[in-house]
Amino acid sequence: MKKIQSRMILFFTLILLTFFVVFISMISSGIKEQSIEQQEEALNTQLLVLGSQLNDIEESMEKNGPLISRLESASRVMKERITLIDLNGDVIYDSRVQADQLEKHLDRPEIIQVTEGQKIGTYHRKSESTNEMLYYSATRIETTESGFNGYLRLSRNAEEVIGVTDELMTTLLLFLIAAILISYLFIRYWAKKITRPIDKIRNIANVLSYQDYSVRYHKGSYKEIDELGSSINELAINLNNQMSEIKENELKLKELINNLIIGVMLVEKDKRINMVNPAMNELLGEDLNSKQGKSFFESLHSSELIATIEKAYNTERIQNREIQMYYPEEKTMDVHVVPIFNDSLETLNFIVLLYDITEIRRLEKVRTDFVANVSHELRTPITALKGFSETLLDGALDDNDVLVEFLEIINKEAGRLDVMVNDILQLSKLEQRQDNGAKDIINVNETIEDVLKVLSQKISLKDIHVNIVGQKGIEIEINPDHLKQIIINLVSNAVAYTPEKGKVTIEIGITDNNLKLSVVDNGMGIPENQLNRIFERFYRVDKSRSRNIGGTGLGLSIVKWLVENNEGHIEVKSEVNQWTDFTVWLPISITDNNNEEN
Repeated sequence: MKKIQSRMILFFTLILLTFFVVFISMISSGIKEQSIEQQEEALNTQLLVLGSQLNDIEESMEKNGPLISRLESASRVMKERITLIDLNGDVIYDSRVQADQLEKHLDRPEIIQVTEGQKIGTYHRKSESTNEMLYYSATRIETTESGFNGYLRLSRNAEEVIGVTDELMTTLLLFLIAAILISYLFIRYWAKKITRPIDKIRNIANVLSYQDYSVRYHKGSYKEIDELGSSINELAINLNNQMSEIKENELKLKELINNLIIGVMLVEKDKRINMVNPAMNELLGEDLNSKQGKSFFESLHSSELIATIEKAYNTERIQNREIQMYYPEEKTMDVHVVPIFNDSLETLNFIVLLYDITEIRRLEKVRTDFVANVSHELRTPITALKGFSETLLDGALDDNDVLVEFLEIINKEAGRLDVMVNDILQLSKLEQRQDNGAKDIINVNETIEDVLKVLSQKISLKDIHVNIVGQKGIEIEINPDHLKQIIINLVSNAVAYTPEKGKVTIEIGITDNNLKLSVVDNGMGIPENQLNRIFERFYRVDKSRSRNIGGTGLGLSIVKWLVENNEGHIEVKSEVNQWTDFTVWLPISITDNNNEEN
């Protein structure tokens, strides 16, 4: 901004100097011409006056004659040089130089003008006798009495004439210099008054470029500049609002991306990783945030994922495929790579979306297995019903013993089919959370006693010893049927898979305001690699032995869903051919639990 200020000062100063130089030149020339004219008129007037005074003097060429005396008297009064010349051009008298030392003057321009008929002849030149720049004025005189004819000439130093003009011009020049100095100071003040607020506005604009929108322009200059400053203030306010909105949107977008269960990774056009959300780190089993700025080739471990991204780069088209990942664990992933284009349809970067569909594929397999298992489990009783009924229709009705035996088998298989259908329906309701029922406060020990009464025949047949240990009088808020079915299924399973004269222990207690119910048996046990599958529908550890034992294969699935629907959880531990321990945790009071959480 100082350059603008200097340019303004220099520009206006040059204009003023030019104006003053032209003005002085014109004034100087005019004053000089006017002064010369005035001096010329004065000299001519003096010449005529002196000449009129000499007309009545008798001619005398003597040194002390009346004509010469009159001229000498006049020279003492006048500053001008007086010269008397006769008609032949000889100098009769000169007030500065001896007359006999002067040459003829008939060829002088001023004398020539008079001889040519002009009343007064004028000329200015450098004098040959005095070596001075003189202004000459000559006229013809004739004495009335003596009849002298000649020329009277007055001359004045031209430098005196110019000196008056120079003094006047010096005074005028000093005045003009003072005027220029004052004008310079005013221009400088005016330039600063204009450039300072502009400089402030420029500084504010620079600060705004660094995204600091708190600066403001304060009025104090000319109206137009203040209006510009007000516009800058409005711009700062709008930019601040827009930047706040952008930051808020960025924060929302960041929070949204960070909370997505889908892995998101932004890869630049030069294949460098720019941004990664937590889900992507979790799915890939490593911290890619520390690898931002590096190529995805050296950052990723899945060759299929790298190949999918590379194909999107090469084709600049959306790529979608299902891949298998083996690091850090085996997973099935759905990969979606989307190129992002600008307005000119040039690729800016790529977004990589990663979704874990391992559970989906597992559930699809479970569903397929469920359909197959249901079909298989239903086929057995249906085949029995159909086979025995056909046998009876073919003539076995006449044999009473066979009839009774077949009807008992048909009844047994029909009952088994009814139980299976009911279990399937109940499990479906539990999965849809439609079987919560009314809750009540019930005694756990009493419920266990009721269950043991229901299973007493089954227990007695295998001579199983059932032992109840732990705290007594525990009450829990739950649907009575839910708790009863949980205990029935667990105890029934324990009895079924425990050899004759085995032992089943039911342990109850309270831990952290939760009912802890454990059913431990010393039966066949469960292999460790199958512990995570025993709650699947129709899953059997030993399929051949399980069918001989009976059951639908849905009991543990129903237990799991009943426990989870009542905000509890179940765990299982086992050692093959040694023991199996099913432990259930259920909240004592749902209301109390909610209050504690709140």
